[in-house]
Parts: sequence; C-alpha cells; structure tokens
Amino acid sequence: MFKPRPIFSALVAIILAFAISTQIYIQPAVAAGGTCNPTVGNLPVCPNTAPSESASFVDPTATITNPTNITLGEKVYVAPFAELDATNAPISIAADSNAQDQVKIIASGTGVEIGERVILAHMATIKGAAKIGTQGLTGPFTDPVTNTQFSNTIPETFLAFNCEIDGATIERNTVVNFLARVGPGVTLPAGKVVLPGKNVTTNLQASSGSLGKVVNLTQADVALMEGIIEVNEAFAKGYTDLARADLTNVTGINYAPVTFFNSGSLPQIGGSQTRDPNFRNRIIGNLTFQDSLPTLNNKIANRISLRADEGEPFNVGQIAGMANDVVFHALETTSLTLGNGVGYGPRTLVHGGRQVVNGVANGPETSIGDAVGLGPNSVIFRASIGNRSAIGQRSAVFNSTVAPRTHIRSRTIYADNGSIILPVEW
Repeated sequence: MFKPRPIFSALVAIILAFAISTQIYIQPAVAAGGTCNPTVGNLPVCPNTAPSESASFVDPTATITNPTNITLGEKVYVAPFAELDATNAPISIAADSNAQDQVKIIASGTGVEIGERVILAHMATIKGAAKIGTQGLTGPFTDPVTNTQFSNTIPETFLAFNCEIDGATIERNTVVNFLARVGPGVTLPAGKVVLPGKNVTTNLQASSGSLGKVVNLTQADVALMEGIIEVNEAFAKGYTDLARADLTNVTGINYAPVTFFNSGSLPQIGGSQTRDPNFRNRIIGNLTFQDSLPTLNNKIANRISLRADEGEPFNVGQIAGMANDVVFHALETTSLTLGNGVGYGPRTLVHGGRQVVNGVANGPETSIGDAVGLGPNSVIFRASIGNRSAIGQRSAVFNSTVAPRTHIRSRTIYADNGSIILPVEW
C-alpha cells in the first residue's frame, strides 16, 4: 500500500495548539478529457483510450453500480473487491486518489465527493453524503513532535484501515486512523489526526485535542501520505500495462506488475508456480502457499485479495480456514510470514511492515505464528503475533510483538507493545 515511513503520529504525538491560517488551497481544474465514467467500455482501463501514464485502473472484481453516475479522474487505482455504489447519488473520485481492497463507497443525498490525492486504505467505508479532501487549509500546522510549523501546499488526505466516514466532511491534510469513525454532520478540520478506534460525533471533538479524540498532523504523516500516493499511482499504470498486454493478466491468480518496488512474480502454490485467471479470488505476485491449489480452493471463501504487488515475498503456511473479504498486503521492501493452522475471520487485514523502534522502522516484520485465530474485522500491522494467540473482533495490533497464548479482547487497539491500549468506541 505505501512506503515504510515513521510511525503514525496519532500514537506518539503530544497534543499541542493548532495554528489556524486563512490560507486556502484552490484545487486545480481537471483538464478536458481527464475524467471518465467506469462503464463497460471503460473497464478495466478508464478511459480505454488513455495513455498508461494518465489512465485509471479498476480491478475486474470491483463492484461498480450505476457507472454513469460515477466519475474518475486521472491515475486513480480501484483495487480488488472495492464497491462503488452510486445507485442513489453520484460518486466522484479526483486525480491521483485510490480506493484500496474492500473499500465501500455507498452514496446518498448529495453524493460522495473525493478530492485529489485522497487515500482510501483497505476496508475503509464511506457512506451518506460526504466530502473527502475537497477543501481546507494548507497550513501552517504545528508539528507536535518537533514543535515546529510547516505547510503542505500539495495536500493529501488519508482514511486508514477499516475506518468509517458517515455523512461527514474530511478536509485536506488530515488522517482518520484505523478503526476510527467520523459521524454525520461532522467536519474534521485540516491539520487534525483522528486517533485509532475513536468515534468522533461532534465538531468540537474533531477540533479540540483536549477531548482526546484528535491530535495534530505531523510532517511524518505528510511523508507517509506522499509515499502511499506514489505507490498507488504506479499500480494504476502497472495494472493498465498488464491488461493491455492481455486482459487475462488482471484476473484470478496472476502476476504483479513490474514496478520500481516489485519484481512482478507469480504465486507459488503447493510447490508449483501458478497462474489461473479463472480463480474466483485475487492472488497476486510473490506469495508461497504450503497448501495445494485444490486444498486452498476448499479452505478459502470469497472476495479475498492477497496482494504481494508492493512488499514481497509472502510465505503462507497451511491455512485452517479463511472467511470472506480477507486482505493481505505489505509495505514496500517488507514481507509477510504466516504460520500453520491460522484461522482468518471475515474482513481480516494482515499488513506487512517493520516495527518502529526509537522512531525508525527497522524492527521485526509482520508475522503470524501457528494456530492463531484472527477475529472478524481485525487488523494486524507492523506486528508479530505469537503461537496460539487470539485477536478479538474489530481489534487492531499495531507496532507490537505479542507473546504466545495471548488473547487480545474484542474492540481493542493494542499498540507499542501494550503501552497504548485504547477501546474501539463504535
């Protein structure tokens, strides 16, 4: 999904004053011909006549409902099993934005408007009438780590893993952290980061750090977002090139695109290199499975996206069972190691990345031990889970090493080896 960068500031920042400015960012106009509707003739490359450098790419497994009511800008990447539902209202996604695996956008009212350089990370949900990254200040912002001021004149917006935006406005230069929610009528102002697991239901909660829901944006957050966008722009081009070479390259079990961060390999399943464009799930790149293809087919459910198209390799032991909507992914230059007998609940996300130690991402990589149970909607990121452990539903383990036989309760954020434990409030 993105490059390895310093730890999310939301977990390490101290709360300082927010410096407000009257400087406004004006979104550049989209050039004529720079947008498209993802109708049948414009899939998976949108528009189908665009050069690879500016085309958007929609994975063939994505669900697109009422495509004439959906507009995509240039270099948008829509990942496997994303859902864009414009039945009742329009959806627009501007240039250089992305909707990653299992993202759901369900528009109503006046619709969902997503601005330029917006990151919708794995399993994020947007519903109702919402605006994401279409307005807001560019600075100056006060960095709570360095206590210095900075501006970001080419702003980004980041909705992290398994978060929810319900009828809210999320301004530019913001982060909504994993398993957090911003509710109806709320505006998250530029320069703010919602803490993991928090449920923000008022504008005061969204703007005042003293209420414990938000902290201030850091320059490290900005660098993180820039890396995410760079990688996903490369996916839009890389998958477009694969599709134009052969449409069967972008379905089922298949190649990753060759990029500056990935070798473009095929999966190894049961000891054999495997390409199966007709397989119902998306398994991409340098993954090694201990199970044979027939065994794997019987053990895993549907709408599953296992993508080693950024970080690689992934080594996957014998799977106990895998429910619907599971996602594997990893940061650039990192890998995944998953043990034998792991049970993956529905909408589980396992994301590779090195743990951050003393501000540097050079610690252990993400791994899951043997006989581990991962509950529904759980998130594992920059974490090692010991043998025979259990992670409860709607919980996240972040930047931590969990000892064998540990039980993380449901609706819990467990971070920094237990020095931060937060409830998921919704």
